[in-house]
Amino acid sequence: MKRLVFYLFSVIGLLLEQGQATLSAQVWQWSVPVKNYSAKPKSTKCTAFLWIPERCKQVKAVIVAQSNMEEISILEDAGFRRKMSQLDVAQVWVTPMFDNLFNFNDGAWETLQGILTALADESGYKEIATASLIGMGHSAAASFPYYLGAFQPQRTIACISTSGQWPYFRHPSYAPDIWGERTLDYIPSLETMGEYESAHSWSNEGLKERYDHPLMPLSMLACPAEGHFASSPEKAQYIGLYIQKAMQYGHVDPTKTGWLMERWKKDQVPGCEPAPVGEYKGDPKEAFWFFDKEMIQATVAYQSRFRNLKPQLLGLLQQGKTVEQRNDHLQLHPRFITEADGRSIVLSPVFLDTVPAVSSRLTDWTGLPVGTAIGHAQGKIRLEKICGSFEIVDDTVLVETWNRATPTYGEKDAMSFAIKHSGDKSYKPAVQQAEIAFSLYRKEGKAQQIVFEPIADCCLSRLPKSLDLQAASDAGLPVSFYVVAGPCEIEGSKLLFRKIPPRTKFPMKVTVTAWQSGNNSTQTAQPVTKTFYIQK
Repeated sequence: MKRLVFYLFSVIGLLLEQGQATLSAQVWQWSVPVKNYSAKPKSTKCTAFLWIPERCKQVKAVIVAQSNMEEISILEDAGFRRKMSQLDVAQVWVTPMFDNLFNFNDGAWETLQGILTALADESGYKEIATASLIGMGHSAAASFPYYLGAFQPQRTIACISTSGQWPYFRHPSYAPDIWGERTLDYIPSLETMGEYESAHSWSNEGLKERYDHPLMPLSMLACPAEGHFASSPEKAQYIGLYIQKAMQYGHVDPTKTGWLMERWKKDQVPGCEPAPVGEYKGDPKEAFWFFDKEMIQATVAYQSRFRNLKPQLLGLLQQGKTVEQRNDHLQLHPRFITEADGRSIVLSPVFLDTVPAVSSRLTDWTGLPVGTAIGHAQGKIRLEKICGSFEIVDDTVLVETWNRATPTYGEKDAMSFAIKHSGDKSYKPAVQQAEIAFSLYRKEGKAQQIVFEPIADCCLSRLPKSLDLQAASDAGLPVSFYVVAGPCEIEGSKLLFRKIPPRTKFPMKVTVTAWQSGNNSTQTAQPVTKTFYIQK
């Protein structure tokens, strides 16, 4: 183990010192501060980011999402962005959330419309201010798309709720009863739910709502061997296809068009074949609605995976000791114990050989009582980022890495990640969520300051492929960078320019932040932000 840790730490050190780390997060070309119109705003520090496909001449729709957890994984998924590029769909992402419930009776719509208007002006794509909308939200923000659709039905193309709620579910804390006579009639709505978060039983509420509201085109994707927090390329691909169909068909009457398919049942083959609405032979009260045969085929393929395979469970070791389960939402909470660089946390993902106590979720996932011996597949377990100020190196090391969503105005952040194994012919894939809470600003040790040299404006006709960023800490520690907004990515200390959408308004602002998180003997530096412009 000592040799492994030394090897990993050596690799990390080379990557950080030589500026050879992998590319930073996906491009977001524009950002604007958010004016929150709520009488009691949950946050006054929100920023809205906009991505437009590089070759887009006319934005046809805008996905709107807030920063709960899973949204950013879907929005920045490479395959999902390729699909949105084909569809000329832009993305707006707001962090932190301005109103995860979208209380349209307390300024939520005015806030969102203000965001869209400001981004339309900033980008030059004026149609964004009045574009058709696709709401998407995860978990605590999962009702947001439905509330947007209910309040703005004519502008809403589709509502996408991942690992969350059904449209008419009501709860004073999660889904307030403010709709009145509003409905989601004719607006396509999709709910996704993982096997490890009650997809087999949570569908009951959705079926009841579909029966009570027959004009609502309601679909459900059950995700075998998936959990509540972590997305996947496959799910992002499915959502991309769903958006394509929503744009193709528009608002629909689900009593006259589309297909019906029996709901997913764990480890069971459907009792009847999917069919067009007027030809379905099964019980429509036990079926969800889908656009067409292609959407049905994609759903069948997704939901048929891993049927009757054995479960397996995953855990973590930190410094050779088991990270114990807790009976809470994230379950595993390793400590923020770093290597000498002050940034790197070495963890060892492991298979569990018995079903542990404390969290009832593990007995639900496996169907086995506490203490039961459990087997597992072979092969590598990996760690996968969900959200937070970090990146993962060599599948087992979390490295504190600030980004555009880092709450630099605050004191605390968290590294939310998933432990994953892909399974084999006998065992289904496994996923276990975990989170490390930490303080952004180290206050012990020697103080340090960053000097970040100004960046000169650039001319579009002579735009270089890259620029060398110049910043230094007076403590002699390496300084890192991230792009707040602009058509750029970071690779080490280089700023790499990407293709600029054709109708971009000039001058185009680019904002870059330099940061240094400190270590066990040095305080965190105040980050320094520089802005320059690309002139036409």
